[in-house]
Amino acid sequence: MNGTRFDNDSHQIGSQEGGEDGNALSNVYFYQTPAFAKVLVVLLFATTSALTLVGNGLVIIIIAKIRRLQIPANLTIVNLACYDFMMGLVPILAFIPHQTRLRCVFFTVYAVSVIQATVLGIGLSTINRYVAIVHPLRYNQLMTAKRTCILIGLCFLYALASGIAGAIDVAYSWGPLSTCNVDQEITSGFVAFWGTYYIALFIIMTYCYIIISKIAWDHTVRMAAATAAQREELSTFDAIMKKSKIMLLVVGTSFTLLMPDTIHMMLVHSVEASKLSAAGLQILRRIRLIGYIMNSLLNPFIYFYKFKDFRQAAKELFGCKPSSVAPFQPV
Repeated sequence: MNGTRFDNDSHQIGSQEGGEDGNALSNVYFYQTPAFAKVLVVLLFATTSALTLVGNGLVIIIIAKIRRLQIPANLTIVNLACYDFMMGLVPILAFIPHQTRLRCVFFTVYAVSVIQATVLGIGLSTINRYVAIVHPLRYNQLMTAKRTCILIGLCFLYALASGIAGAIDVAYSWGPLSTCNVDQEITSGFVAFWGTYYIALFIIMTYCYIIISKIAWDHTVRMAAATAAQREELSTFDAIMKKSKIMLLVVGTSFTLLMPDTIHMMLVHSVEASKLSAAGLQILRRIRLIGYIMNSLLNPFIYFYKFKDFRQAAKELFGCKPSSVAPFQPV
């Protein structure tokens, strides 16, 4: 039977004849983009994906191979690198339609789990730096490598459970005319849970940043007024502060770049469908995709640019130069 078809949000998507393919493709990021522009976009995304996979893969291998780098602070770094590595596949998946229920369920588990785990990893790194700076004398007792691994494992299980819950949500609401635009397929209740969780983590991270900033400022004042002997006494804490600033730069940037994802989902479910044009949604989705790419691509560059021990370990790993860097203590 011929007639006009609508998606789950009552957007007109064309006639029934030939409408199914167009509806599926309209949910791909660069549908209706000119062919030459698609080629350029594919080349750009392929390059950034390759750099992301290589950069984060190198971080993972270095920390796994170089034993002296296997400290709690670096374990939180390798945790983020693992999820950034997985997120490096997002540009590739953006061009693949997921029209069937089964494909969409698997894609939802992957997407929701990776994003949730990344955000939790950002929070874990922030808490690690908070403990190192606020309780430097107790850091080695509070944040051991074993406890850090347990926390990473719990975060992963929570993220995986969230991904499965999102997939069940999508599978339950799936209909004959559904497309795998996860943001629209999941229900408003799940989006509300996601947004609340993101806001709660934002509040916790803001608190940690404020406390750390106050301590950092006090430390800077003390270092400026200290004698040579006093600076020597403060040198260990000064090293902790320098490393913490780099890590907080990384996690703060990552959290900011992932913000468009949450904003996009909340807008889709909080604003009337008629007020969100297809072009507006495409722009929001592209901004979100750029955020994914920048987040995954920038982190390994920051690690190797700012951390001397990472650069030395890379040389040691490839046999270019034996390393003389001692393990970073106490973190």
